[in-house]
Amino acid sequence: MNDNYKFQSKKITNVIFYSLIMLGVLLTVVRWISAFDSRIVVINEEINSHISNLSLSLISYLAIGFTWILQGMKFKKIVMLGIVIIIANLLCETVMGFMNTPDIIDAVYGVVGTIIGFCFLALAERYGLDTVQKTD
Repeated sequence: MNDNYKFQSKKITNVIFYSLIMLGVLLTVVRWISAFDSRIVVINEEINSHISNLSLSLISYLAIGFTWILQGMKFKKIVMLGIVIIIANLLCETVMGFMNTPDIIDAVYGVVGTIIGFCFLALAERYGLDTVQKTD
């Protein structure tokens, strides 16, 4: 898309965007609550222990990427942001053991969250925007 345009999202795009954000927030909150009460589980215990990586990657990619789309930023930069989030997940869950317990499954969940965010952003950029004004 051209950098000289500003955009607004269509109603359905907003509904899907906020639904994905709320899903990510809900998954994160349930995961944090389950740390205090082991009877609270998201789907199953395996998913429960990794779901925060998926939701945090999804939320961060959606929030930044969608803002950039509305500002008319080139989609290549949004793709690069996704790649950076994927690399950060892989690095944090493999070689940065001093910050985090290494767990490749956590990284996989983070990558899945980023891919879900990418699918939304690609579709939103292609079909979910209306041009509002041309800037100089």
